[in-house]
Amino acid sequence: MSESMERKTPAAQVGLFVLVGLVLIAGLLIRFSKGASLWRSGRTVIVSAGNVGGLAVGAPVNMSGVRIGSVETISLSTDGRRVLIRCRIEQPVTLFADARFEIEQSGFLGDQFVAIVPTKNQGSPLEDGAQVTAVDPFNLQEAARSAVGLMTRLDQVVERVDRMILSASTLKDVTNTLANLRRTSERLDRTLVEVESLVASEKPAVSATVSNLQAFSTTLAPLSGQVGALVSRADSLLVRADALVATNEPALREALGGFRDASVAARELVQDLQAGRGAVGALLKDPKLQAELGATLGHMNTASSNLAHHGLFWKPRRVEPLTNTTGYPGRGPFR
Repeated sequence: MSESMERKTPAAQVGLFVLVGLVLIAGLLIRFSKGASLWRSGRTVIVSAGNVGGLAVGAPVNMSGVRIGSVETISLSTDGRRVLIRCRIEQPVTLFADARFEIEQSGFLGDQFVAIVPTKNQGSPLEDGAQVTAVDPFNLQEAARSAVGLMTRLDQVVERVDRMILSASTLKDVTNTLANLRRTSERLDRTLVEVESLVASEKPAVSATVSNLQAFSTTLAPLSGQVGALVSRADSLLVRADALVATNEPALREALGGFRDASVAARELVQDLQAGRGAVGALLKDPKLQAELGATLGHMNTASSNLAHHGLFWKPRRVEPLTNTTGYPGRGPFR
């Protein structure tokens, strides 16, 4: 029996060696793989994204370039519109609610990973099982499709430009326009030359005009001062007039009331005269009185004429009738 045990001992030793080697290899694989460690503690964060791109299970979770965990599972939400990425955070780091989660790519064609970018570290820390929203990753295929669509639109635009702008009629119009511009520029050059010659010839007159304007402006300076003084005096007179009106306002109101009463009385008097009421009204309406008034005025005119010619004490000479006793004072025809 001892011999049989001695024969089995090398086989058992080899088996034990192989088992230990397998355990070591498994431990090394787990240690250096991208998966999560079975013996390392941590917490879970569920990241919601619209598209994960090429992100795979076991991809690292980095924070500021340092790996702090890995992706455990990737699944669709119940409505199928979002993707839920279950991340295992292995390092003892504190994630705040304002941290930004992104799906980035290492290099141009490298593997994708979940990146956590801390901002102001505000809000409450994320607990185990917290759900956050991630920024969609850059999709090279979508960018290529967009670039192809843009190139197609550019081709259409170039075709329209060729058809509408670079047509034969348009090029002819452009050629004619350029020719017209050239002729216009030549005319402008000639006009400028003529203007320069005119200015050169009329330079003395222009200088004299400018001198006269300067002299006139010099003359206007004291005149402006006088105008300013006059305006100041006018302002003071207006102020005095306002003060005078304010002081004599009751008297002015009374005078205006008197004028108004006088105008009313004059209007009533004119109405009475037109209606023939009163002595003057009767005189104006009675033809007999008007004739007598005319005769009286005629006598007064004669009297005033005699006074003007003969004086105040003149009286007309009385003519006596001729009688037998009255001698003829003059000479007879036979004397």
